[in-house]
Amino acid sequence: MVITIGCEYGAKGNKIGRKISEMLGIKFYDRETVDEIIKEVGIQKEIMEKVEEGVVIAGKGAEGDVRGSFSKYADLTDRAIHVQKRIIEKLASKESCVIIGRSADYILKDQKPILRVFVYSPDEVRIHNVMESHNLSYDDAKLLIREKDKRYHKRHLALTGSNRGDRHNRDMLIDSSLLGVDGTAQLIVELAQKVMEKGE
Repeated sequence: MVITIGCEYGAKGNKIGRKISEMLGIKFYDRETVDEIIKEVGIQKEIMEKVEEGVVIAGKGAEGDVRGSFSKYADLTDRAIHVQKRIIEKLASKESCVIIGRSADYILKDQKPILRVFVYSPDEVRIHNVMESHNLSYDDAKLLIREKDKRYHKRHLALTGSNRGDRHNRDMLIDSSLLGVDGTAQLIVELAQKVMEKGE
């Protein structure tokens, strides 16, 4: 069983995902974990950050490249996207897990069984959460959220060719402020168990 959680910045999707993994006793992969694996296979963090900003990064062509299966990608942007997709697919194929962000909902759309969730919250709630978690002023928290939203939208578009808010790649959309971290996690776990029973 794979549960993917896309989330708005400040909506506590990471905490909810970690809680779900604890409740179900399955692996948890957040953005930082996936980024570390990407770094280990030779894609530097700076390159991934530029990919997130929609920057096209030129690289060596096939003839001068020594990166094996990635050599067909003439620029580093395509290579970074390719590597990220393969890593997400490999994590999902190994064992049951929760994967946060990284467009896993789109990458794993053909995975079975899977539950693809998107967690959001009203802007005021997100701002308050970020003020609290990052010790920021109201204006700084609002600015940070705006910057993160812009980056995540660009990144998702570069990776999938679709809008980050496209409901067609989600099975469930939920406002985390409605039930809080524990209540939201519990609801997702109950739905995940039903999906597992159904086997789809």
